[in-house]
Amino acid sequence: MALLSPRAGLALALPLALALGCAAGPEMQGNPSPDGGGFVTIPDGGTAPSCRGNRDGIIARSEVVFVPGVEVHYRINPANTLANVSPRGVTGPDGARTWDFADRTGEAVTLTLSTSAGQWWLRNFPTAQYASRLDPRSPNLGVYRAGDTSVELLGLVAPDESTLTVVPYEPGVAVLRFPLTMGTTWMADSATRDAQVEGTTVASRDRYTFTVDARGTVRLPEITFTDALRLRIELTQQFAAGPGVRKIQYLWLVECYGEVARMTSRDGEVDPDFTSAVEFRRLGVGI
Repeated sequence: MALLSPRAGLALALPLALALGCAAGPEMQGNPSPDGGGFVTIPDGGTAPSCRGNRDGIIARSEVVFVPGVEVHYRINPANTLANVSPRGVTGPDGARTWDFADRTGEAVTLTLSTSAGQWWLRNFPTAQYASRLDPRSPNLGVYRAGDTSVELLGLVAPDESTLTVVPYEPGVAVLRFPLTMGTTWMADSATRDAQVEGTTVASRDRYTFTVDARGTVRLPEITFTDALRLRIELTQQFAAGPGVRKIQYLWLVECYGEVARMTSRDGEVDPDFTSAVEFRRLGVGI
């Protein structure tokens, strides 16, 4: 059996927290929400769900909204490049932490959340509800199920069945667990079995450690979020032959918006304050 290489494996296995909710949110400074408070209506072209953020340092399930069809814009470094990053941020005299991501470098990309209905891969993931690209620079899709207490990554597929790419995770990986607040932590073990990547059989065993380890302000070019949580994800992936792989990823999450920034380290990274990232993604407005 052909084995999944470490380089290919991480591109498949590193989870993404879906943040495809609001185009406007309760913490947009200088542009208050329609009712003058914290109430946000998500424009989905139909009956719009709503989200009310209260900035209490806790992201509840009701504060993460999934709206198929909504487009979310990001800036991201080009594929096969490294971005200079500072995941630590700056801590002020009062102990408050700030991450300044206000630079406008990188490429403009768009992510869209789609439903599982009518998709060719639904027979492989019968409980799936949503799909979205795992990396805006790659066509492959992560397949997700959102429940009352968690969001699970069920696996990976190619958008076109002819590509012969189907990678199920057994069990699915809880990439978010609610409520999220400082100190929240959980682990997940999963494996790929009978998986195919472009027709090649692949296998790996993965261990994830999730920790909400910081809270503070995230500054972006068009918007500042004053109460973001940082989720640290550490992945160790083992293969039937060859060395294992370790990687660190940070997600910055905000009530009603979901993910507003992300940093992904290089393979083999062990320093939580790494300064080079293979992916540096920031939410953008009208880019």
